[in-house]
Amino acid sequence: MIIAGVIAEFNPMHDGHRYLLQTIKEQLHPDVLIVVLSTYFSSRGLPSLENVETKTKLALEAGADLVIALPSVYAMQSADYFARYAIEALSSAQVNILCFGSESANLHTLQQKAKQIQLLNVDPSTSLARNAAKFDLDLQPNDILAIQYIRWCENFNIKPYPILRDQSLKSATQTRADYFSGIEQVEDHLFEPQQNWSSYYPFLRYQLLENDPKVLSQIFLVEEGIEHRLIQCALLHDRWEDFLNAAVTKTYSKARIQRTCFMILLQISKTEVKEHPSFFEMQILGMNTIGRNWIKSLPKETPMASKFNQLPTHLQKWHLKEHRLYSLISPKTKPWKVVVEHE
Repeated sequence: MIIAGVIAEFNPMHDGHRYLLQTIKEQLHPDVLIVVLSTYFSSRGLPSLENVETKTKLALEAGADLVIALPSVYAMQSADYFARYAIEALSSAQVNILCFGSESANLHTLQQKAKQIQLLNVDPSTSLARNAAKFDLDLQPNDILAIQYIRWCENFNIKPYPILRDQSLKSATQTRADYFSGIEQVEDHLFEPQQNWSSYYPFLRYQLLENDPKVLSQIFLVEEGIEHRLIQCALLHDRWEDFLNAAVTKTYSKARIQRTCFMILLQISKTEVKEHPSFFEMQILGMNTIGRNWIKSLPKETPMASKFNQLPTHLQKWHLKEHRLYSLISPKTKPWKVVVEHE
């Protein structure tokens, strides 16, 4: 059987994502197509422009049979950790082939780049894009993630399958930029327009100015004394864009700052994450008949949850924090429930 997996954020869902899922169906004819999807906040430390229920429905409509969650605490990581946690979740669903978009789609070349990264012994908490540039690895954005997927696929006996990205289709980054600049209103009835960092900044600024630096230093991703820089930037700047630009350093990219700031807002401690360093879980967001039947065929001991009270205690706690924070900006956001898309 071909159990194909895709790692996605859909922030927002666009034609490039639909093209990827359609191409997988056409080229591989998988028995089951499973998407692991980041939920409220993305790997770049951005709020999701579409809520979880909307993203799940769109994934099912685009061809996914089963959609499972990658909670924000696990999703808001550097490329290496993001890839690892997502593949851990897919391995729990018994995925045996991982499909992903790539600017080159040359598996051999990507495998060679992946080996180079391993030989360089790069710190996984540091931006891989910066390390790629430093060591002249000549990697495009999708290929940066691709080589991390390839590295982790080897650990789980999953076959990597790159698919050539259609460069004529707009990226999620460009789609977001166009939406917020008013250039193009794509499916704006599905979007949560207030989900941007400017909406969250007053809450962040309060946290930074009211908490002792020693307290902030215990938060996950707060490293190397960055709390002092963040506090100083919060004192000086009342606009998010100014704060972010001032906080960025050679070590801390915009994405790293954003991820760190969301961990501060969520109050996720280093101890909590250290106690739960893996994510071998299937948190079911949505499915069709094929997905439902696949779930029924899995071994009884497979760690999965289709209801909130079936989640491990730490995932319940993290989910409530993520949902409450997202709901501060989008009050109508519904609590987690399984979305079933009928055939």
